[in-house]
Amino acid sequence: MNKSDAANFLGKTERAIERYVKDGRLSARYVAGKTRSVADFDEAELERLKHELDNPSDVRPAIVSPTPTNDEQPRQSTNQALQRTANDEAITMLGKAIADALQAHQTPAIAASDVPLRDKMTLSFKEASRLSGVPENHLRADYSEGKLNGAKIGRGVRVTPETLRKYVAARMKG
Repeated sequence: MNKSDAANFLGKTERAIERYVKDGRLSARYVAGKTRSVADFDEAELERLKHELDNPSDVRPAIVSPTPTNDEQPRQSTNQALQRTANDEAITMLGKAIADALQAHQTPAIAASDVPLRDKMTLSFKEASRLSGVPENHLRADYSEGKLNGAKIGRGVRVTPETLRKYVAARMKG
């Protein structure tokens, strides 16, 4: 049975048949046509799918993840986020470790992804947004307008945690 016949049999559109194939709910065998390969569907499999579509109670429900979504988790205030990042001592220690490693002609054994966000020396807009609670598009717009200082490095812009703290404090005042 070709795609058009399968769609008529199920009472669905050809696009729906394509989605069923893509989702793995229906398999298609491709045979040579006059100009290109044509999908061929097994009637028994179409009958099974029709029964499944006509009787949704026979289908097992999807498993729901117990992990709460972002909407269910309480949002931190900007002040709470800034207090978390106020650990300047950790930044100083990290800078000293890097300087010591460079002096010894060694590369530091710390990958950028291994460093906690609050300890990074520079932040991307995405990281700064996560850290401060200010939407990323606001940070980008304020950088473009000159309200947020940053440095263009490669294709991205980086801001320091101290610059971010000052920016958020200024935004909170006015």
